[in-house]
Amino acid sequence: MLRDLLTAFLAIVAALAVYRYRRRIVDGLRRFDADNVRRIQEQEAEKADPVAHFKHTLRAAEEQVEAVSEITVGDERLGTPVTRYVFEGQRYATRFEAERVRAEKIRAIAHNYYVELPRALAERGTPGTVRGSTETPKPPPQNTSTGGSNVVPLRRGDETLH
Repeated sequence: MLRDLLTAFLAIVAALAVYRYRRRIVDGLRRFDADNVRRIQEQEAEKADPVAHFKHTLRAAEEQVEAVSEITVGDERLGTPVTRYVFEGQRYATRFEAERVRAEKIRAIAHNYYVELPRALAERGTPGTVRGSTETPKPPPQNTSTGGSNVVPLRRGDETLH
C-alpha cells in the first residue's frame, strides 16, 4: 500500500515537472528536429558534391581539435593587461597566429586519415577507393557492332601493342 502511494506520488511529481518545464522541453525537441532536418538536407546536397568527403573529413578533424581561447594577462614590460590567445597550452600574440597553428593541426589530422585509409580499407577487405564502397567494379562494355573483327589482342599488363 505504501509502495503504491509512493509510486503515485512520484508519477504526479514527474508529471508536474514535465508540465512546468514543457516549453523548454518542446523548444529543445524543436531544435533537435531542426538540426536533424538540416543535417539530412546537407547529406542530400553532399551526394552531388564531388568534394563532400573531404569537407566532411575536415569537419570531423575540426571537432577533434580544441578552439583557440582568449586570455588577458599582464604585459611583461609594462604590466598593463594585454590579450593573448591560447591553443593547446601555447600562448600566441595574435588570434591569426593561433588560428593558423590550429588550422595546421586540423590539416594534419585530415591528412593522416587519408594516409591510413588504404590500410583500413584493406583490413576491411574493400577496394581501395576514397569512398570505401564495397561495390564491385563493372566490367567494360562489350563491343556490340556486327562489322569488323571480334578478335581481341592478347596482352599482358606491362606490354604494349606496336
